Amino acid sequence: MKLRCLIADDEPLARAGIKHLLSSQPQFEVIADTGNGQDALRLARLHQPDIIFLDIQMPGLDGLSVLKQLASKPAVIFCSAYAEHAVTAFELSAADYLLKPYSAERFQQALFKACGKIINHLSAPVSSTAYADRLTIRDPGRLRIVDVSDISWIGSAGNYVDIHLYSQSKSLLLRDTMTAIEKKLDPAQFARIHRSAIVRKSDIVELRPGDKGDAEVILKNGASLTLSRRHRAALAELFGQLN
Repeated sequence: MKLRCLIADDEPLARAGIKHLLSSQPQFEVIADTGNGQDALRLARLHQPDIIFLDIQMPGLDGLSVLKQLASKPAVIFCSAYAEHAVTAFELSAADYLLKPYSAERFQQALFKACGKIINHLSAPVSSTAYADRLTIRDPGRLRIVDVSDISWIGSAGNYVDIHLYSQSKSLLLRDTMTAIEKKLDPAQFARIHRSAIVRKSDIVELRPGDKGDAEVILKNGASLTLSRRHRAALAELFGQLN
């Protein structure tokens, strides 16, 4: 999944420059751009971008006011020729502040900080009523975003969890524990059936009880997993009393 970017700058050349710097990096996608602050606020609310490149002085509404009025805070990289607004920008939790003109290397540093901010946000502990809808996975040289809706089941792999997706045959490794990942997932959708397995409940098509209180769990894709005796209660609501 690509990180969605919104560019808001009243200088067409500045917007074109950011697009050019992003064009060689397939993990980023420019979903919209504008030269007006009021339009930037509208587009941000409409598209819910992951990253916003935001100028300070724009017609309609200045960049600082745009960020203040956003209920959902993306990673914001301010791009401005005026250094005096940097302190205020960081007080508003900006990911970085680029002072024009900036180099390609400095731009990459800002992108790295924005990605780090996204990782921290998605990895933050969730409350009992708010669960993750996306997970971040670090690959060499890039950051992958996985929709939770794309996850079929998760297995344990040493210091990692092995995430099995609908959208691809190859699973993905995420450095995390099963306990930590379980807390991020909605228990109405996922169940821990073994110390080494979490499954999407709606993917379960068959349960084959064993003779030691355990059971074999069959998924829609044919995968066979073990339901341990300790975790029997996790599926009791689906299959009633397990014999």
